[in-house]
Amino acid sequence: MILILSLAAPLFGGLFYVAALQSALPPRRWALLGCLFGPAVFPLFMARRRWSLICARGMAYGLLRA
Repeated sequence: MILILSLAAPLFGGLFYVAALQSALPPRRWALLGCLFGPAVFPLFMARRRWSLICARGMAYGLLRA
């Protein structure tokens, strides 16, 4: 079990690093969180990504246009 976790930690760190770069978020912070907590950080990442988008575009801009 410890072997699996030690092999998965850099994988999740790398995935969060790339996703943070694509989302214009600080990549080192998200890579560290990905290494420490794995996929449990994903909901927090998505919320932060959405908040960053709202701050950049403004509250009046609709993300989902019908």
